[in-house]
Amino acid sequence: MLLRLYPRPFRERFGEGMAQTFHDLCREHRDARRGLFGLALWIFFETSVGIVRENTTHMSQLGKTMLRVALGALAVLMVPLVASQLVEGWNWNAGGFVFVYVLFFGTGMLYAVIARKMGAWAYKAGVGVALVAGFALGWSNMVHVADSENPANLVYYSVLALGGVGAWLARLEARGLARTLFAMAATLALIAVMLPSGAPPYLARNMAILHGVFVALFTASGLLFRHASLAGLK
Repeated sequence: MLLRLYPRPFRERFGEGMAQTFHDLCREHRDARRGLFGLALWIFFETSVGIVRENTTHMSQLGKTMLRVALGALAVLMVPLVASQLVEGWNWNAGGFVFVYVLFFGTGMLYAVIARKMGAWAYKAGVGVALVAGFALGWSNMVHVADSENPANLVYYSVLALGGVGAWLARLEARGLARTLFAMAATLALIAVMLPSGAPPYLARNMAILHGVFVALFTASGLLFRHASLAGLK
């Protein structure tokens, strides 16, 4: 029961070994006909100290991660902040910048929390590519909807919804995430073909290129997750 009070990463790494050690000590004391009360008291005290120490370390690491992500999000926010002063018609209010900062920070924390659980470089790269592509798709679509006021463009958010549901169903396992990213790429390609743009030829060509870039990014992320899945089976 006390093992559940350790931070999850520590518990997943050492929990089984600690439980086995506890059972071995109990068996040795029982075979030696020695009382278990003293052993239980000693283990309770030592484990309690360890729980406090590991949780303190974990919170310290989490705090450092949050600080790095917050500073990184602030640095990225400087791009639209400077652009708003240089680009004509870029009239964001304070609420818009706060919203964008929250998006940057949330995306960064999501990557930090997910990627730290996996050691495979392909998995971490897949998470990074998927989050960047998803963020860029959501961002560009938000701007496009605001400019064109065309509700049909909201269908692009179904791609992001598919990714969220797929990741939840896959429980962040590489094989399931690979399938999810491939499905997102296929869905986006289907939307690009079926959704009429009504734009001039030159703009339609640019939109087709942009769709292709997003499809390629989602596909690349799926391939990275597939590589991580196959590497985990070896």
